[in-house]
Amino acid sequence: MAEIIELERRRQLSKAEEEEQLREEKLQLLRRILHCSRCSLKCARCGTHIEEDETRPESRSPYPFCAGCQEEYDAYLSRRRGDQSEIRYWQNEAWTEVWRTWLRHQRALDKYRTSSEFITLLNEFERLS
Repeated sequence: MAEIIELERRRQLSKAEEEEQLREEKLQLLRRILHCSRCSLKCARCGTHIEEDETRPESRSPYPFCAGCQEEYDAYLSRRRGDQSEIRYWQNEAWTEVWRTWLRHQRALDKYRTSSEFITLLNEFERLS
């Protein structure tokens, strides 16, 4: 009989360990997604620190960019509009595709962050904290 009780205790301990591991995985996921991914003090594209005077309030960028990335983003928008006057030689079709896919990826992340499943995860995180 003692062996049965010991096995049940081990099963419970194993279940508790699995739950703790799942909790830790959720915490790590939230840290990666939320901690710095939308920090307004770093460039969304290259990750460099942005000084307050570096941000341009007139910019309609969907994400915070440093001066260099903002210039590149503006060039991308110009190229999309068909304005070739300010385009530099390296801003070719491959470069445009990089920007296009990067922006698509950012929109997908934004969509995920507003999904009901992610919001449920946030609520679970708040209950665990």
